[in-house]
Amino acid sequence: MQSAQAATGDARAAVVAGIENCVAPLREFNVRHRAIELIVFPAIWIIGATITLAAREYVELAWLQWLLVGLGVAISAVGLNAFVLLLHEGMHHTLFANYYLNRWVSVLLGLPLVMSFSAYQVLHLRHHTYLGDPRDPDDYANYSNRPWLVWWMHIGRLAFGSFLYLIFIPLLAWRHGDSTQRRRIVEEYAVLAVAAVLVAWLVPGDVILWGWFLPAVLVGYMTNIRGFAQHGITDAHDPYLASRTMKPHPLVAFCLLNENYHLEHHLFPEVPSYHLQALHELIWPRLPRVVTGRSYLAFLASFLSATLRRDDSPIGLSTPQKES
Repeated sequence: MQSAQAATGDARAAVVAGIENCVAPLREFNVRHRAIELIVFPAIWIIGATITLAAREYVELAWLQWLLVGLGVAISAVGLNAFVLLLHEGMHHTLFANYYLNRWVSVLLGLPLVMSFSAYQVLHLRHHTYLGDPRDPDDYANYSNRPWLVWWMHIGRLAFGSFLYLIFIPLLAWRHGDSTQRRRIVEEYAVLAVAAVLVAWLVPGDVILWGWFLPAVLVGYMTNIRGFAQHGITDAHDPYLASRTMKPHPLVAFCLLNENYHLEHHLFPEVPSYHLQALHELIWPRLPRVVTGRSYLAFLASFLSATLRRDDSPIGLSTPQKES
């Protein structure tokens, strides 16, 4: 039986056959683009937190205050969510070309997420290496052969996934990591502990609650939905159907740093996120089959319908080659 890695390699080769020269430039780094992202999204977080805290302090009309607080928390979550996505870039060494810059900027990005970059990297790269394999830590079918239990695990992922991952990531990473990775995990949690003490000492509790904690909880649910849409109710054994590409509104794709192009990312993880749209446009007509969707809310509605019917066939099955 062909291994998951070999199947992905064959799929990748088939997609770029004859257009390798077109794909090569998409592997190049754009430091200016990355620097803009690292300025814009923290600024969005700060703007949202400022709206939230200002509304609580200065707006007396109750309904308007809560409207502005909700708006501020949502804006903060959009900015903070980009930290997750930029951290993901670091895991694939596509944040920066320089090894040390890539690692330590990633470590800093992990601090507001209460996460060790190296711990998450151990598990995430294992997910990429073993996608469609019994060793994939993100495939719930690897934990049980009871369909009803796997289905409840999907529902649990939507409800609690990212919060449970924060607890289990260091434990699983320690189990699967080598001595170097374990040392880095210890280093990064030590940095995280020092940062947490300093923040607790220097930052008022009200600011922490409204400016960070509540947006972080919202980011957790955003991550649950995005992560489930990427691989939920697919065919893990087919490299074309194991990852779902979403085509939402361009503003949503911008806020997701093109992470919605997830099939493209799994086939070509060395391509930085700012080139994924170009990669999508290049290879999409060449794909023999895919799972896709245009809206995360529509995907959740389809999942609900599939749940009621106990239908585990891939959601959003499409054939771009025939449609182009």
